[in-house]
Amino acid sequence: MISALGERNLPKSVRQKNPRPMPPWLLATCILWLSAPILAQAAENATPGTEQAAPPSTADDSAASAPAPSEQAVSPGAPESAAAAASASAAPTTASSAAEDSGRTGSDEPVGEQGMKETPAPSAKEALGPKTGLYFGIFGGAAFGMSNGVSALDSPPLFSAGGRATPGTAAVGGLQVGYNFRSVALDSAKQYWLQPAAQFEAFYLGQATESGSLTGGVAGTPGVSSYQFGSNLNMGLFLVDGVAKFVTPIGLVPYLGGGIGGAYLSSSGTSFVGPGGVDLLSSGSYAQGAFAGQGLVGLQYNLGEHWSLFAEYKILYIKETQFSYGMTSGNTMLIKYPEYYNIAIAGLRFHF
Repeated sequence: MISALGERNLPKSVRQKNPRPMPPWLLATCILWLSAPILAQAAENATPGTEQAAPPSTADDSAASAPAPSEQAVSPGAPESAAAAASASAAPTTASSAAEDSGRTGSDEPVGEQGMKETPAPSAKEALGPKTGLYFGIFGGAAFGMSNGVSALDSPPLFSAGGRATPGTAAVGGLQVGYNFRSVALDSAKQYWLQPAAQFEAFYLGQATESGSLTGGVAGTPGVSSYQFGSNLNMGLFLVDGVAKFVTPIGLVPYLGGGIGGAYLSSSGTSFVGPGGVDLLSSGSYAQGAFAGQGLVGLQYNLGEHWSLFAEYKILYIKETQFSYGMTSGNTMLIKYPEYYNIAIAGLRFHF
């Protein structure tokens, strides 16, 4: 080995051909420096649970590719708060669906299996209580005539006779259309109500046979004779009534009222028989109109929400009517009389 002192005495060319070797520590440092990036990359790839950075994307792509909240999976090790967050995120979707369903039905009322709106049935109290609105009814019954005064007049010469006659029993049939107005509660519990109503009714009354005895004679002639009067009547009545109804919680509705209107009377087979059994009239048919009025009291029973039965009693008055008949003598006889009837009817009403 050449010593350091001897090496310095060697020529320069000899010294360059024998370079000094690199120290070991310097060689190790260089190897570590060169291998550091490779080791770091390997360590990063070997770390579990580490995800590579996703390439940048637009907001629309992220929204389109993001899974629905209900489809997100929760890892077994995730805390309960993550599941609660997923449920909270799904709640708006459920509420939105419910709102859309409500919007399609147009109402917040319950919807049946077939998507049809379910209307709750009325309670028994509502079905038997006051019925506001339009109603229609039909009825039938009988009319019983009351005694009334009859007078006959003829001139010249002046003839007059007077007496009383009674119409016979007649059939009655008709219909009515009415309206029940808003009712007023009569007690704090609202079980009893006062309800006003108005109705129009038209009915037929006939055939009523009027018969009676009259006495009289020709003015200035002594003595009084007896005459027999008879006539068959058919009548059409048209009246407008005002009614007050008292509604009870058990479906019974007593009521009372009254009305005015007109009557059309048609007489046929009229006779005026004098002494000796001779009919003094040559014509026995006549028609006449007259004013009519009535009072009524009734009882209605509510069967349900729409239907009800009723029974009613009426007192009917027809103003004194003057009939004009031809006589065998060529004169004209005027016979006039009012009409009074007791009427009993029963019927059925439908409330709209």
